[in-house]
Amino acid sequence: MSFDALDQETINGLPRLSELHAAYGVKVNRLLVDELFALYEQTGFLYPAKAARLIPHLERVRENWRRMLRGGESLLYVLTAGDEERGRASLTLWRTTHKGWMSQHLVSEDNPLASRAVMLAAAAEGILKGVDESAQNWFRPENRFPVRVFGSMVQTIGESLSSVRRHAYFALPRRLSLPSERRIRIVPYHPSHNQALSAIASAARGSVYVAAEELTGDVELKAVDELYRYVGLRRTRHVWLAYHKDVPIGAALAYRGPLGVNFSYLENRCDLLLHPTLPEAEVPDVVASLLRASSMAYGDFELEEIPVIAEQIAVPALLKLGAEFLRHYCQGIWLKDGHPRFYRHVDGFYSKLLARAENRLMQPSLTS
Repeated sequence: MSFDALDQETINGLPRLSELHAAYGVKVNRLLVDELFALYEQTGFLYPAKAARLIPHLERVRENWRRMLRGGESLLYVLTAGDEERGRASLTLWRTTHKGWMSQHLVSEDNPLASRAVMLAAAAEGILKGVDESAQNWFRPENRFPVRVFGSMVQTIGESLSSVRRHAYFALPRRLSLPSERRIRIVPYHPSHNQALSAIASAARGSVYVAAEELTGDVELKAVDELYRYVGLRRTRHVWLAYHKDVPIGAALAYRGPLGVNFSYLENRCDLLLHPTLPEAEVPDVVASLLRASSMAYGDFELEEIPVIAEQIAVPALLKLGAEFLRHYCQGIWLKDGHPRFYRHVDGFYSKLLARAENRLMQPSLTS
């Protein structure tokens, strides 16, 4: 059966949108923010390194979540399944671009059925609504479970509609004095730079990244910012490009958003993009120049460090500048036409997982 036929079969098997949550046994925004955060603590999702950076700002983070939830399902919503007796599972989704969502903070009290329910309900909703162009999630490569689920999704969805790329995550001191290099020309983004920006982003992170981050259209996120303004928050993106002899060689994309929407502060990350052909000797100057320019977007940032996401090519330069390496992250992305395949991928994974669990329970115990 062809991909198109399989996709249509998947779509035909979904419940109606009005019956979606009941069909999967999930609830939307049922937990209060304090209850949800308590669930994160109980499940160990807030591991020490992450908690240490989050706790000093926890009250601001809670208030930002409450404000976003006031927007109904337009900015952020939380799916939960299961109960306290059998174990609960939760998945949070928030709008990162005008037509793109980030799914995150998947936690479970040892209830794979509930985990499966929230994952499939989220995927089915994306298919049935049919208005959003992309979805993404981030996971640590040493975390075996998400690696098994999401790290292999490109094999199911295909490279034209999905990607999983590994990045280095740094904390760059906000008040760090960064050098500038006259040979490198840094310019703030203008619509006339769109072709150059798209070319750099595509070379550095692929066409799926360009599509999901909407870099060929609303680069500064003006449309999604309007939605955030309704609840008294902001969502923006500031971009700078690096040129050498009129050739674009890099870019910095400074995302700004409500602090702590993602517990690793990815809503406020700076994506550092370098063209793969950039000579190694020139990398330090380009990195320093781009970060110096992009730091202007963080003048009112609540943290003392700027979250920076970069590829391996920039790691030595970041370390030499004084940035602190925190961890590796994988960014998984799937586009609109890949939603049915993502649904099948998740369903297939959990079906195998539940089948193995059932087989273990059915095996007779051995007695002497």
